[in-house]
Amino acid sequence: MEYIKREYPYGQIKERVFFRRKRKLNSEETAMSWLSEFGRVGFVQLHKKITNDIRVQIDDSLHRLYEEKQKPAKERDDHLILKIKKHINESSDLLANLAAGSPVIAGLKAKIDKYQNGDSARTVEDYYNKDYWH
Repeated sequence: MEYIKREYPYGQIKERVFFRRKRKLNSEETAMSWLSEFGRVGFVQLHKKITNDIRVQIDDSLHRLYEEKQKPAKERDDHLILKIKKHINESSDLLANLAAGSPVIAGLKAKIDKYQNGDSARTVEDYYNKDYWH
């Protein structure tokens, strides 16, 4: 009702116009458009955030490993060194798996754009080679 007061003179609209607009807002096309935009942006942002977080963890672990290895042999904690190495290996594997997902994300984006624009010239490779996927 606030929208009607704000957007229409005299704060009212005809019943027919109201139901036509309501039908358009509730239509499948509008919902899919919103969902598509949210899905593309949100998914890519989350993927990038997770990738960056893992890189930070690996950098921290490498720094901690370096510090531990610089200690004299008698002060070193060999058990801790092994744990850090294991953590670095696991994080590196996870990062590699996420990087392998980039072509999948590019493929999803290509399919969404093809569906929305009817553009059959774009391929998965076109999207994967763009800088924002790396």
